[in-house]
Amino acid sequence: MDSDDLVRRISAEVIKRLGSTAAEGARATSGGSPAQTGWTPPTTPKGKSVLVLLTGGNRKITEALEQVGKICDCCQDCKVVLSSSAQKVVGVPAVRRAAPEAEVLTDGDVWKLLDGVGVIYLPNMSLNAASKLLTLLPDSLVCILAIYGLMRGITVVAARDSLFAAEIEPAAAPVAVREKIAGIEKQLAALGVKMCDVEKMTGPGTIIDPQSGESKPNPACTLATNGECSACGLCIENNPDAVSKLVEGGAARVGSSIGAQPVSGDIGRMIDHTLLKPDATEDQFHKLCAEAKQFNFASVCVNPGWVALCARLLAGSNVKVCTVIGFPLGATTPTSKAMETRDAIANGATEIDMVINVGALKSGDDELVRRDIDGVVNAARGQALVKVILETALLTKEEIVKACLLAKMAGANFVKTSTGFGGGGATVEDIALMRETVGPEMGVKASGGIKDRRTAEAMVAAGATRIGASASVAIATGVPNDQKGY
Repeated sequence: MDSDDLVRRISAEVIKRLGSTAAEGARATSGGSPAQTGWTPPTTPKGKSVLVLLTGGNRKITEALEQVGKICDCCQDCKVVLSSSAQKVVGVPAVRRAAPEAEVLTDGDVWKLLDGVGVIYLPNMSLNAASKLLTLLPDSLVCILAIYGLMRGITVVAARDSLFAAEIEPAAAPVAVREKIAGIEKQLAALGVKMCDVEKMTGPGTIIDPQSGESKPNPACTLATNGECSACGLCIENNPDAVSKLVEGGAARVGSSIGAQPVSGDIGRMIDHTLLKPDATEDQFHKLCAEAKQFNFASVCVNPGWVALCARLLAGSNVKVCTVIGFPLGATTPTSKAMETRDAIANGATEIDMVINVGALKSGDDELVRRDIDGVVNAARGQALVKVILETALLTKEEIVKACLLAKMAGANFVKTSTGFGGGGATVEDIALMRETVGPEMGVKASGGIKDRRTAEAMVAAGATRIGASASVAIATGVPNDQKGY
């Protein structure tokens, strides 16, 4: 069995087991205002209002609600209409939290609702709604509004993500089914519906312009206006000077797909300079931080008890403070890991490397593993990156794939190979499999047994975007040493 088939098979298994749970998790975390700091929305046609139609599509509910908030933030008059299915899947309270200024409706007069509308958005268009729209079957308020909107020449923008239910992994669906769905998309586009990924309805990155209906780059660079990168992926085009400055400051990724090399090719900027020995002394941490600043490493990775000291030593620099949670065995409870994460962040950590419950994974308790990761992700949300340590030396290929998928479903930022204490470290084969599984959206950290530049570069070539090592200076300089450790 090749790696492509392996990823598809395990993906199907995990989604089958946890699809409904994952959807519930997305709904549970959808509260709060999602408006993005510094984000500049596209211009709504002058004098026109916006109509958002929510259907029963249950994939990427959180992202759909974020788009609802952004859409309603960029116009003076925004109405959100929920179908009966959307009332169950999304819920009126969640919509009101996402877009507090919008008028949220479940019923109304069709022509009054369409009066003065310049754009209609469907952020979670279900396959059922798409089929009715395609056949011009107006059997519900939401479908009637979309169909009559098209007939009136109103721009209709729809997200394609929910054409597959959350319980179904698109990549695992039969080819004939995927081709049929793709055909529906093409027919909708021919009908005049502007199809896009839900994250790209209004930006950042490529947006559907509501005035022209064209897909084009969002012209706003938030990095240039307020110093916060929106991850639009267009930095090289929109703000090349800032890219150079960020790379010089130690950034490994600048608003682009994960996997891109730093512009300068300096591998040092991808390194988490690590000291996790139980007998490490304060003097050693002073040296660790000094080296991290000297070589502009991405972070220092230390045990939680040393986070506060390192945060003080690195204040004002570009070097982050990373710590480990549930380390090194991963066998503590989800609650204790979440509490440990909050404590570490309070002490100054901005990156969290958590160890999964390896025993639970090998026992087939996928739900516990997902909940374990989810607890840390929620505790760190908006405050720190989360890297999930798999301890790959203890896992089969199938288990590595499954662990990567669970980490991705929980919303982690990275998957990571090893603690360095589990009897094995990173291998090129494991890194390649992890990268293939998580795709370009997540980071992959290689750690354990990386002692020289050649090994580090091999990991990067296989798909790693971060390196964890104690031999960081040797890797950065290319000068070998006989240092023992992580």
